[in-house]
Amino acid sequence: MMSATPLQLLPIIVELRPLPVPALGPVPTRTNELLAQYGMVLLTQYGLPVGGLAIIDSAAGFANAAGITSISLDPQVAFIHADSLIRPTDVTDGRISLSAAYPRAINADRVWQKGTTGAGVGVAVLDSGITPDVDLTQPTNRLVATVNFAGDRGGMADAGGHGTHIAGTVGGDGFGSNGEYIGVAPGANVIDVRVLNRNGSGRISSVVRGIEWAIAHRNQYNIRLINLSLGMTALPSYKLNPLDAAVEIAWMRGVAVVAAVGNGGPNSGTVVAPGDDPYVLTVGATDDRGTAGINDDIWASFSSWGTPADSTSKPDVVAPGRRIVALRAPGSYLDTHYPDRVTPARSGATYFRLSGTSMATAVMTGTAALILAQQPSLNPDRLKALAMSTTQGYGWAAGSAAVPAPDPRADGSGLIDALAASYSGLNVGGDDGGGHGRHGSQQRQPLARQTFRPADSVARTLYPIIYGSPLTWKDPNYLGIGWGSLNWTNLGWDNLAWDNLAWDNLGWDNLGWDNLGWDNLGWDNLGWDSGKLD
Repeated sequence: MMSATPLQLLPIIVELRPLPVPALGPVPTRTNELLAQYGMVLLTQYGLPVGGLAIIDSAAGFANAAGITSISLDPQVAFIHADSLIRPTDVTDGRISLSAAYPRAINADRVWQKGTTGAGVGVAVLDSGITPDVDLTQPTNRLVATVNFAGDRGGMADAGGHGTHIAGTVGGDGFGSNGEYIGVAPGANVIDVRVLNRNGSGRISSVVRGIEWAIAHRNQYNIRLINLSLGMTALPSYKLNPLDAAVEIAWMRGVAVVAAVGNGGPNSGTVVAPGDDPYVLTVGATDDRGTAGINDDIWASFSSWGTPADSTSKPDVVAPGRRIVALRAPGSYLDTHYPDRVTPARSGATYFRLSGTSMATAVMTGTAALILAQQPSLNPDRLKALAMSTTQGYGWAAGSAAVPAPDPRADGSGLIDALAASYSGLNVGGDDGGGHGRHGSQQRQPLARQTFRPADSVARTLYPIIYGSPLTWKDPNYLGIGWGSLNWTNLGWDNLAWDNLAWDNLGWDNLGWDNLGWDNLGWDNLGWDSGKLD
């Protein structure tokens, strides 16, 4: 990009190296904020700053080829990422839906009958915005917060229309349709974190900033879930992607991330980021064919699948994602460009129909809200293991294999089951699993971070708080190095060490997270001019 257009301002994320940790004395505090501010200084000097991304010791902005080269020469700079575009994962589908069958296909209605609706669980929807529809605000207002990191200031609440549909799928209560069209968790609270503009696009930095905000406000709004019905072309490895790093940090801080697998099917190798990350709960799509029964359901041919480099087989689970009817954002981009998708309810209210793994992701997020309302002590790892271990088979009726999954892995662990997951008595700590998906019994699933190391940006960011922890190596003779003789003072803290370090032995719950200051970030000090990202 620099060679092709050397004078053009290119969107970048400047990531800084960790500050040295003193051999003696307390661990320095708020170094991540200081590093983000330093990144802003570099961007001011050599380009155009947008804002700090303290969660990954970075700053976002623009610079031309000469500016990027100058920034790269600063010894404090660890990496310069392209601030790539992010887009929703929905597809064009002109077929007509006659009813909202998806809550019944996953047994969400049977969970409601037991009195569990997701009440009190906060879901951050990182998308194009959310229109305050009556299905979210009546009889009580469950759209509890709104923040914007994607421009379009002063305009519509959701100029794109995608985020409103996602929010309705997660938690619409059917108030406007007299119960005809209801989302999966009709009691959950929804937090509007806008990271996509009116045209349905955003940048990595906007999504990272939104994740950072959700982490900082997780206690205020009881944010237990982040819905990412969006994606970007995956990099050669999740370890290289700052977006994957951000979702991993949210996961480590107790906020489960549900991400779309992408719409590149039916061929393999098309999984998008951050759905390529081994930590997050990645969702593919099925077609419920407009019926509550699942015997006639089929795998959605647009649903991506595969095993991304260094990661696990994806998706982890599948959920209904075709012809999903949920909330409409009148006058939005989708509403004006696809009027054939408008779906009237018997009450006279109008809803909207969309297809894609975006929609399947929202169905899973709503299911996760039901699970957490019933079992609030679950951490993200256990939530993921439980969702994967309680899936149901589908598509056994004659003729249902008209669009068979091209490979058992395309179904993940199978079709989610809200009832089984919410009220399961399974012990999901450790090596649990054994979901029974469409293709029969699946391999037992370990917890998310028992095998895979964090992304590079996470490893760098966590350096100040893991410094001095006991070092346990996967292979004491890895690459012929005597790892047992290494300690924090003589260890080269780089990819070689990251790959061999037994990360799960670090004791995540007892790390000095407060020293990073993410819960009390100086937002004004870090700055954010989202309008420059359009």
